Amino acid sequence: MAPDYHGNFMASQLENMNGEYPFSSTPGGKSGMMPKHYKDYPGGVESFDVLSPPITTLYSQVWWVSLAPTPLPAAIVARYNGTGMAIVGWEIDQVRPTPEGDVSVPISASYNHHYGSQIIGAGASFRKKLFSGPHDPEAHKVQQHMSCGKIAWDQPQYVIDGPELSDRGLPTRLALQSGNGGEYRKTYHGFAPGFALVIDSPREMQVTPMQIDTWNREAMNISAGALPPKFVPGPLPRASLASKQNPEHSGLLECPMTTRLTKVVDGSYIAVTSNQCQEPILTFYECYQAAATLFKAPSNTSQNDT
Repeated sequence: MAPDYHGNFMASQLENMNGEYPFSSTPGGKSGMMPKHYKDYPGGVESFDVLSPPITTLYSQVWWVSLAPTPLPAAIVARYNGTGMAIVGWEIDQVRPTPEGDVSVPISASYNHHYGSQIIGAGASFRKKLFSGPHDPEAHKVQQHMSCGKIAWDQPQYVIDGPELSDRGLPTRLALQSGNGGEYRKTYHGFAPGFALVIDSPREMQVTPMQIDTWNREAMNISAGALPPKFVPGPLPRASLASKQNPEHSGLLECPMTTRLTKVVDGSYIAVTSNQCQEPILTFYECYQAAATLFKAPSNTSQNDT
């Protein structure tokens, strides 16, 4: 039975943003239970687009910064004001503006490692905060919804204030996230018919993407034609494990360290043998610098116990 939308709902007939989604069969399961197109969802669905603030990078740079919240479309906010909105799935793309409209950015030019996003509704609000580190009294507010379990503590994050449930007993915030990597466009982010995420009076959405810029501007023209150009790697660190002959991926995706740059942290340190530091060291760059400065060591060596 189709749900009652009080005459304000018109089921979408639009195609998926990223084409048909492939599904593998569960051994012993019944195939065909999951719709490969959202327009075929039982009872119908409605969709809307939310465009994040811009991301700007240069070759080899990593973007891992929380973007400012974006209002949801005014028509959606008005329609679901004072009631719950059921989300049965979502789709993601990264685009760049052109005179002809938004165009998808090839995964070979800008690699999405993972992303975290959150939607707020009735009684909830976003607050931008720079945390003192993982021991900050409010750290749990972002740790519980950040994807891949890691947080860039040296960057401001968006905390959600307000009650978790509305007066109607519905959630006032939702987390939508995944760590699909290069498969994020063709990975199905949805629920089996009959299941959904519900939020009361949705208003804003905030996204924290982790992007790696692998676009060799001199050899890859991503503006020519409908198909992405052949991948051509740009300069790579010596530690890269990517093939030197016709590589199919950029060695930057391995996050190799470079010997071309030196990061110097300006600070003073002391050694403690008990308790915790009053101001925690948040990155391994600073840890290496602190050890070299404090103990006058000529070099540092990483060691990983397995």
